[in-house]
Amino acid sequence: MPIKLEATTRDGELRISVSNAGEPIPHETKQRPVPAVLARGPRSSPQGLGLGLYIASQIAQAHRGTLSVTSDVDQTVFTFVM
Repeated sequence: MPIKLEATTRDGELRISVSNAGEPIPHETKQRPVPAVLARGPRSSPQGLGLGLYIASQIAQAHRGTLSVTSDVDQTVFTFVM
């Protein structure tokens, strides 16, 4: 499954988005803070532990930025903004 990376700057703001067409994250899980998405429960594909997402959220926080997630049947997108 391809992964798409986009990086843009606008009005002094850096935005980096990473997306793929994997299994969507359930709505109730997306309502939790991004680090808590790690505990989303059993997955059909046990690839990785989600540590990268935790590290990304800590990097965003250290740079006074944000990390957000959107997910639907078409794609899941994590966006870092600072």
